[in-house]
Amino acid sequence: MNNTESKLITAVLQDKQIHVLLQANVENLLRTHGDIWNFVRLYFENNSSLPPVDLVREKFRDFEPMPGVGATKHHLEELQGEYLTDSLKDILRSAASSVQGGKGPEALNDLITQTSELKKNTSAIRDIDVTDLDSAVAFFENLKKQQELGHVGIKTGLPGFDNYLPSGIMPGQLGVFLAYPGIGKSWLALYFAVQAWKQGRSPLVISLEMSETEVRNRVFTIMGEGRWSHRKLSNGEVEMDMLKDWHAKNLQGKPEFHIISNDQGGEINPSVLRGKIDQYKPDFVIVDYLQLMAPNQKSDNETVRMKNLSRELKLMAIGEEVPIIAISSATPDDVNDLSGVPTLGQTAWSRQIAYDADWVIALGRASNSDVIECAFRKNRNGFMGEFLVQVDFDKGYYRYKDFEDKS
Repeated sequence: MNNTESKLITAVLQDKQIHVLLQANVENLLRTHGDIWNFVRLYFENNSSLPPVDLVREKFRDFEPMPGVGATKHHLEELQGEYLTDSLKDILRSAASSVQGGKGPEALNDLITQTSELKKNTSAIRDIDVTDLDSAVAFFENLKKQQELGHVGIKTGLPGFDNYLPSGIMPGQLGVFLAYPGIGKSWLALYFAVQAWKQGRSPLVISLEMSETEVRNRVFTIMGEGRWSHRKLSNGEVEMDMLKDWHAKNLQGKPEFHIISNDQGGEINPSVLRGKIDQYKPDFVIVDYLQLMAPNQKSDNETVRMKNLSRELKLMAIGEEVPIIAISSATPDDVNDLSGVPTLGQTAWSRQIAYDADWVIALGRASNSDVIECAFRKNRNGFMGEFLVQVDFDKGYYRYKDFEDKS
């Protein structure tokens, strides 16, 4: 029988720290002692205490407690490490066999799915004690230092947004831009990314509907604040010396700004995104847009796909401690009216996106108007409200506009 699993069962029977195993979903890790663990767990649920060691030995004749074991948490970490190593070896062997058999795409999909499941089985559950004053003081002192250094809470420079979300866009948040096609949601998301960059953050943009060069043209336009014409950049009408001079003065030495696209047809899912986050260590992530992204857990049902994807992105934002803004299309009640501001119920394919999000901003823009109407449809960390943004898409200008001045 597995020596590590035997040590773990012995440890929990001795130090009684069964909560450590319950919150770790340890049954997914046990390969030889699963039946013993189920007996221990059911005994605890029925009697509110752990069974005596002798009772376990009587029930399972092949179980022999290990001498000199340490704490349950220690042996759980040992088992998680062992499980991770063995599982990765099996996954890689299976993938190598598939590749040798000429099944490269299938091997890649299996590799992504299985490693994502492996991540869930070996991740830790975090908790705090509200009455632990030392923990709270340490947290707030660190938060204050981070705020002073400008490392927490990204501001947009748009009073309407910043007033309704006083703490700024925080690590671990999942924000959503919701709009019909052609409103300007991708442009506004890039404006947010540029503001994060100006505050010393490194953005990562996942573009699933535009090439990376087109997104870069838009970013240059927004960064230039009137210096560049997006139309001319897209046509290649650029004075190279002027570009080099501007780049040297404004971009050199600044945080990196990465753009990832799949214009060659490659699939991008949360596992791929996690790999890019591990590679570039961004402080701000944009997914443009949700309906074109694939979840790790496959499904032929579009609603189930979007539910899976939404949940995976939310868990990633929390686990990686990075804010993620996801752009989502909306389904109109009237296909002849695409200028209004949609409701949460009009989120395309699945409302789970709105449930998982920390905040949702719905966008609308009338035909031939340069004013985007923005309405918070959900806000866990601030207030509900509306604001206007006047945009010059060609020059990259974004200006907050009062409702009284709407015209």
